[in-house]
Amino acid sequence: MLGIHRTPGSFSDRWIEYCSLNRIPYKIINCFSSDIIAQCADVQAVLWHWSHTSSIEKKFARSIIASLEKIGLAVYPNIATCWHYDDKVAQKYLLEAIGAPVIPTFVFYNIADAKQWAKNAEYPLVFKLRAGASSCNIRLIPNQATARKYIARAFSRGWSAIPGIFNDLGTRIKIKRADREFVSALWRFPKVFYNKITHHVHEREIGYIYFQDFLPNNLFDTRVTIIGNRAFSSRRFNRPGDFRASGSGMSDWNPDNINLRCIEIAYNITEKIGAQSLAFDFLYDAGGNPLIGEISYSYPVYAVHTCPGFWDPNMKWHPGHVWPQDAIIEDIINGIGIGETIK
Repeated sequence: MLGIHRTPGSFSDRWIEYCSLNRIPYKIINCFSSDIIAQCADVQAVLWHWSHTSSIEKKFARSIIASLEKIGLAVYPNIATCWHYDDKVAQKYLLEAIGAPVIPTFVFYNIADAKQWAKNAEYPLVFKLRAGASSCNIRLIPNQATARKYIARAFSRGWSAIPGIFNDLGTRIKIKRADREFVSALWRFPKVFYNKITHHVHEREIGYIYFQDFLPNNLFDTRVTIIGNRAFSSRRFNRPGDFRASGSGMSDWNPDNINLRCIEIAYNITEKIGAQSLAFDFLYDAGGNPLIGEISYSYPVYAVHTCPGFWDPNMKWHPGHVWPQDAIIEDIINGIGIGETIK
C-alpha cells in the first residue's frame, strides 16, 4: 500500500487519480500529524511533493522523511533527492564534492572575507540567495562598488527569500497561460497568497553572501530533468533584455536542439547523488562546455510533459509525452513490487 500526503495543486492530485484508475492500494496520510509513524505502519512507500514555498514544509519535511526512511519505507522524495532542495549553498558543496562540472561559486560567512575577495574578483558576477525559484533572487553585480553594497546588506538586515506577491507578475501570468496551468494557478492562489503574507515565518537570508561566475553569451539555458531512467530536456531562452532564462516562459522542446552532453552529465550526477529525480540547469563556458548552475527535485509539470519524449541512460530516444507524476509513482510501485511491473 502507498501512503500519499495530499496537498491540493501538487503532484499528489495526479498520484491519487493514478492509484484510483489503476487500482493501486493507497491511503491518505498527514505527514504533519504527531502520529505519522503510526499512520505508516501498514504502508510500503510514502509520496509527498513538499514545496519550498511552505515555511512549515521547508523546516520539517527533511526530518520527517529521514525518519520514515529509518523505519524501512520507500519515500519520494528520499533524503538524497531533497536534502539540498532550495539551498544553493548546499548544492555548491555537494556538486563540488562529487566532481560535477559546476559554475565556479563563492560563498562567504563573514563580511571581512567577502570584502577582501571582492577587491580582486572579476566582474560582472551573479548574486544569488540560497533560496528561491524562477530567478526571483538572482541579480547581476557589475562592479566592486555594487558588490560591497550587497555584502553590507547580507551581513546586516539581509533579504526575505520570498519575493513580493506581484513580483514578475506579467511574466508569470504569460507563462501560466502558455502552459495551460492558469486554472491550476488560480486554484493555488489562496495558498500562495497566504505564504506571501506570512513570509516572516521563513527565516531571513542573512549572514552569508553567494556569488557565481557570470558566463556571457548564453542566450538560453538547457534544462534537463531526470526521473529514474528517463531524461527530459528543453532550452529556455532569456527574458528580453535580461541574462536570466529561468521563469522566462520561452522554451524550445525540439530534441534535435539539445546538447546530449547535458543529458549524459545529468544522468551521471543523479547517480552519484543517489537521487530519484532531479532537474538541472546548464549554461556554457567560453569553450562551449556545459556547467551546472543549479539543481532541484521540484519542477513544473508542463516543462516535462511538453517534451515529445525522453532519452534513456543508453541515450536511446523514446517518443511520447509523459506526466512526471506518473513516472515517479511507477518507479516507486516497481521498486516495492506492488502488482506487476509497470512500464
